[in-house]
Amino acid sequence: MRRHAVVIAVIVSVLAAGCSVEQRDITFDVEKLTTAQSSRIYDRNGVLITELRGEQRRTDVTDIALIPEVVRNAVVAIEDERFYEHDGVDLKAILRAARSNVTAGGISQGGSTITQQYVGNVFLDRSEQTVTRKIEEFFMARRFEQFFTKDFILLRYLNWVYFGNGAYGIEAAARQYFGAPACELATTAAERDSEVCLKVTELTLEQAALLAGLIQRPSAFDPYRNPQDARRRRNLVLERMLVNGFITNDEYDRAYNEPIVLIEDIPILEERYPAAHFVEDVKQWFLDNDAFGPTREYRTQLLFEGGLDIHTTIDLGLQVRAEATVEAILPDNGINPDAAATVLGVGGAEDGHVLAMVGGRDFFGDDTDAKFNLASGKGRQAGSAMKPVALATALTRGLSVTKTYDAPDELEIDRPDICGPLWTIRGGLGSEPEAPVESNLIEGMRRSINTVYAQLMVDVRPANFVTMAERLGLEPGRIAPVCAGVLGTEDVNTVELATMFSTFARSGRQADPTMVTSIIQPDGTALYRHRTDDVPVLDPSVANQITWVLQGVITSGTGHRAAIDRPAAGKTGTAQNYADATFVGYTPQRAAAVWVGFPDAQIPMEPPTTDIRVTGGTYPAQIWREIMIAAHEGIEA
Repeated sequence: MRRHAVVIAVIVSVLAAGCSVEQRDITFDVEKLTTAQSSRIYDRNGVLITELRGEQRRTDVTDIALIPEVVRNAVVAIEDERFYEHDGVDLKAILRAARSNVTAGGISQGGSTITQQYVGNVFLDRSEQTVTRKIEEFFMARRFEQFFTKDFILLRYLNWVYFGNGAYGIEAAARQYFGAPACELATTAAERDSEVCLKVTELTLEQAALLAGLIQRPSAFDPYRNPQDARRRRNLVLERMLVNGFITNDEYDRAYNEPIVLIEDIPILEERYPAAHFVEDVKQWFLDNDAFGPTREYRTQLLFEGGLDIHTTIDLGLQVRAEATVEAILPDNGINPDAAATVLGVGGAEDGHVLAMVGGRDFFGDDTDAKFNLASGKGRQAGSAMKPVALATALTRGLSVTKTYDAPDELEIDRPDICGPLWTIRGGLGSEPEAPVESNLIEGMRRSINTVYAQLMVDVRPANFVTMAERLGLEPGRIAPVCAGVLGTEDVNTVELATMFSTFARSGRQADPTMVTSIIQPDGTALYRHRTDDVPVLDPSVANQITWVLQGVITSGTGHRAAIDRPAAGKTGTAQNYADATFVGYTPQRAAAVWVGFPDAQIPMEPPTTDIRVTGGTYPAQIWREIMIAAHEGIEA
């Protein structure tokens, strides 16, 4: 009893302290009474790519009469059973919740009414959870009910509230879990979503109860992922409807025993738009970024409802050219391998900007892995494209590009202290007639001699190699410190490869890649502005030596098919079994990486599987060349 008295005293004091809030002239921004706006994603030139309304589409119901009474009653019964009796704040519910929370030793019940939930989230800062905010919500709810009817408030609430799985509003939720309305099956796309064709009008009692039960904790009661919890929650709603006289015992018994029947868990709307893999990465970047809100749920709501203008780095013109290049060189005929590509800006205002990203054949395709981004995902073996990292490590430690090693066609390295068990390397000059038995690091790079760079790896040590890769821009912990890493046996993706090589292009200054330049809120203020921070990680003389060596790869080495109309540097990469082929290269203005392979498995790209034996100097170099020609249009050589 004493604890309860303390609780009541605290509540009374809080309400007393809030009188000053009530005495203020509380006003409401009428623009906020409209439903939240879709966010928009633009390319670097201000061209609209898409509106973010696919996964979290909202279809407003325009009149409360169009929402069946059974739906309204279900929501009221579980969220605010005294909704039609209180003046915006339910003191009985607050006291009941407070007593329950004290008894539980934590928060087990909430006392917010439907009106409080609505005004608190629409008119107040959702990220702020303070006593002052709660007081403002309290008095704002009472004031709101003085201005607007119960039907008006309930309609706005049902159009606003989140039901999980990207469904905002009761109509979107009805479609998400139970499918399109019957009337829609006979209409054209242009006629859909009209107020006379609503799924909510078809909901049964048990369906209405299921949706009402999702409001409190949509993830926890997700019927797709937690069907048993969802059913228990639905039946609790039915119980509250029975207690409040909204349904009869017979209706309760019938609905209580009904199984949950849902449509397949698919996005509400799947519309096509360009650069879809890139757009998906932008969305995930936003959702994973704590700077945009305290929880992922909050960030999700902000992204899809916040009316944000998201200005990205992608150049849609270049993106189209890049995708067309892949299709021209590797037609999607069911036989050819797939490809991934990333183009980065180097220097100036677009330093580190992702200008193009080919993440796969068709983001909207039927393949199970269609949405997996081959350009920025797990990655695959880069092969000899990792040799420049070893060269950078060597030059930093005082070795010279003229350092010479034996170059046999096959080499065994027995250094268990450095490389573990006996390491056998193939790929040298020994099989070539009248070939030199030695090679320096220059020719070893240009001719991609594995046995030369394997010996260099022993000299510089795998741990130092990994450290250099991370300094150049590879995410820490991405690759293991193993000797075979110099031959690209560790998985990396094209974004990472282009990032590392772009550091050479900047004469040793590293800049992280970015996809977004700014995010502007509806009021015109900036939620985010990108600032490029490049940092020196490599001595300019070292970076420039590497560039000179890699230019030879294109002019007279394995990458000759990548030659363009200006000086360029690059490196081929081929996995030992020909399952992965890569080309990475750069100019002073652009860096790009291309990977070719079969995404589902390590399938050797040799006849008869492919028309030719695919190496980094074949399809990847050809694709790189065409993309880079397009990327340099308008840039003086």
